[in-house]
Amino acid sequence: MSRIILIGSLAALLLGGACANGIKNGNQTDWRQARLACADVGFDPSSPAFGQCVFDLYHSLWNEQHASAN
Repeated sequence: MSRIILIGSLAALLLGGACANGIKNGNQTDWRQARLACADVGFDPSSPAFGQCVFDLYHSLWNEQHASAN
């Protein structure tokens, strides 16, 4: 079940894109969405695993978004 939620969260992040207000706001939005996705799948926000989840998710999505642009 958590795998389905994670896939749905990833899809939402990919479809969400960056904010119209610029790259900085887009990056903040992407980080916020990554935090929400990791919390949705059950990571405790105070745990080191949560921070690692957010970092990995954000950077994986960033790589995918920029690899398709090239």
